[in-house]
Amino acid sequence: MMNVTTKAALFNALVFPGWGEIYLKKYRRGLLIITGMAAGILSILLLVVQETLAVLKVTPVDKSTLSLGRLFQLSVKVMHSLNPSCILIILFFMIFLWLLSIIDAYRLGKETMLEISTDADQQSASPEA
Repeated sequence: MMNVTTKAALFNALVFPGWGEIYLKKYRRGLLIITGMAAGILSILLLVVQETLAVLKVTPVDKSTLSLGRLFQLSVKVMHSLNPSCILIILFFMIFLWLLSIIDAYRLGKETMLEISTDADQQSASPEA
């Protein structure tokens, strides 16, 4: 059976950053991390959509001749026109936030385990009435 620390860190690593904090009932922290990750994802999507619209204005697509090969060519054109430094900054922010959330969830899990063991020790040490 996994302890709370391991579960919280795994939720962050495997599910989505912030879920470990939510699992540990640290809702504000979890939502803050989830919001940061969502902002990063939306920023990248917005950049891609803006560049796609710009490419489509320059080279319009005839819907009757649209093929998989043509879509691939347009995708390559969009990827080349994206600003790589901007995307890298966003990706580094997201990776940093992800790692930070794993470490935070692990640390919070350890604190929770310590509180649980301290409470159990105090209950076992107290005389029963």
